[in-house]
Amino acid sequence: MRVASIDIGSNSIKLLVAELTPRGILLPLRREKSMVRLGHETLIKGHLSSEAIVKAIRTLSVFKTLAQSLNVEQIVVIATASVREADNESAFIREVESRTGLRIEVLSGLEEARLIGVAAARECATRNPQNRSAPLLNIDIGGGSTELSLMRATEAKMLESIKIGAVRLTERFIASDPPKSKELLAMRLEVEAALERPVREMKGKKWSTVSGTSGTILSIGAALQSIAYPDNESINTGGRMPSIAMTRSELITFNKHIASITTAERRKMPGISEQRAEIIVAGGMILEQTMRALKINRIRTCEWSLREGVLIDRFSETTAPKLRKSEETDSHLAGAEALGERFGYEAAHGKQVAYLAQRLFDQIRSLHGLKPHDRTLLAAAALLHDIGYAISADSHHKHSLYLILNSELTGFTDAERQVIANIARYHRRAFPKPQHVFFNSLTLEDQGKVWMLGGILRLADAMDRSHESRVKNFKTVLRGDKVRLDLHSARRCDHERWAIETKKDMFEEAFGVTLELV
Repeated sequence: MRVASIDIGSNSIKLLVAELTPRGILLPLRREKSMVRLGHETLIKGHLSSEAIVKAIRTLSVFKTLAQSLNVEQIVVIATASVREADNESAFIREVESRTGLRIEVLSGLEEARLIGVAAARECATRNPQNRSAPLLNIDIGGGSTELSLMRATEAKMLESIKIGAVRLTERFIASDPPKSKELLAMRLEVEAALERPVREMKGKKWSTVSGTSGTILSIGAALQSIAYPDNESINTGGRMPSIAMTRSELITFNKHIASITTAERRKMPGISEQRAEIIVAGGMILEQTMRALKINRIRTCEWSLREGVLIDRFSETTAPKLRKSEETDSHLAGAEALGERFGYEAAHGKQVAYLAQRLFDQIRSLHGLKPHDRTLLAAAALLHDIGYAISADSHHKHSLYLILNSELTGFTDAERQVIANIARYHRRAFPKPQHVFFNSLTLEDQGKVWMLGGILRLADAMDRSHESRVKNFKTVLRGDKVRLDLHSARRCDHERWAIETKKDMFEEAFGVTLELV
């Protein structure tokens, strides 16, 4: 299976075309990058300029054509800081889809950190096959933000997204060429302040390896390698880049040097591209201060990053065994369970409803025709449907919507989180209506998903009305426009049967059927 990912970053837009083997191994075939600088002024003003949008659309059109010429079956497009912070984010997404047919998924900072961590853990672990499960800390310095990912294998143990990036800090603090001492001092103080909370959060955490992803760190590594081995012509000559180790003391010396010379002089340094030369001082300072704050003495570059991570994560379901047990926890749901625990959710009920909802999803595939990942959205909504009780029992379904919309939910994009929140909101009371603001803000496709998945969730919740997991299994039989539901239980299910009759209305409306309880 051939797939592609496009990463719309604050500094550049990147394309990856890769082959996904039947065993789920990702084999990169082609990488392309265009320095669009979408974050130029956007990260300061909070608005994507018309010029930046035109450049982005032009690049995305070219990348789509290239991917299609390489016979990819699916293209995943993701965006990070510059888009998620723009006040015209929605307009930009609509314009891109209208002009190119590509649908952008905007990642939260923590989801960006998780996906980068997945890629770094997968790639860097292969360099030490005897210790693949050892914890790894990855640092990724983008144009608008810096992500820290503490991973054990591909499981995230801690994630941090910090609003300091090479483009953001350059535009905010550096006006001179070379930068003045007072500009460097102001920038360093900003970085130190931004790192205070993440460093406190990571206190006591352990890791055996530190890797660094992103163009900034790869460029610094290549430049240091060229300084150490000036006759080596293999750096940045195309193909797979070598992993380069650097120490903090080497980085400090390097940073002092590049801050003392002009942008034009930096452009002449091997390993540093023309556009990277403008922001490398800020990027180098972020890396140096992060290593200092976390007491890191040595870091190794890692070529894989967000583009690879999103493909590994997105298509792991496709390559997983088809007969995966319904009750097994999808790796995407770890964030949902963590959010539920944060608000003191009733875990046993949430997991039982998620189990029943997924079983129902599987048994009526011919009715809904949804994708495997939609099953995961349903499970997340089922786990979180009652977290609104943390605010109040009255209208708790609306409070669940609010908490999901306003909390970090790793494993999902911002658009997916909105779908999950709406599914949870409609597990009781009113049907979706155009005047419901959060439902109306969804695309027509996602509104359809909310109708169907919300109907399934209502039935699953009804099947655990007593919160005692009385329904162990069930069977559905589809006959024309009728669905027969047969509950399997060793105990009386009077409450559940009553709830099903009461709450089957949205299911019947969504699928145009009549539900009969055997």
